[in-house]
Amino acid sequence: MTDLHANQARNLETVRSFFDLLHNKDINNWAELWAENGRIIVPYPSAGFGDSIDGKAAIVDAFKGLFGNFESFESELTAIYPAADSEAVVVEYRNRAVIKGGTEYTNSNIAVFRFENGFIAAYHDYFDPRRFQVVVDALAKG
Repeated sequence: MTDLHANQARNLETVRSFFDLLHNKDINNWAELWAENGRIIVPYPSAGFGDSIDGKAAIVDAFKGLFGNFESFESELTAIYPAADSEAVVVEYRNRAVIKGGTEYTNSNIAVFRFENGFIAAYHDYFDPRRFQVVVDALAKG
């Protein structure tokens, strides 16, 4: 197996762990998947939500706050596309979460993962910002 294929296999496992750990709301172990200079990019953010979160510490802090507002969180991976000539992975998935107080959040997302030395260096998340607004509004109240 070439280095690229070995790295792709490792990155696919990281992507699956990413979603499993979020489902379990295990943000401490989820944090270990990130490069120190990791970055989340949201090209179409909801009102009151930034278009990026920069650095592992800021990402972990933001997700601890975010997941502190969820009673439950599930992602159904509907497709995973490893890039043919790089270590990038594209994922299609559907989210379903229940926000404390009982409000349900659902969305369909596409994410692009980029890696650096086996860690997530960039996560581009594309979703309907109008649907995510219910989560942003809950964060503002919390």
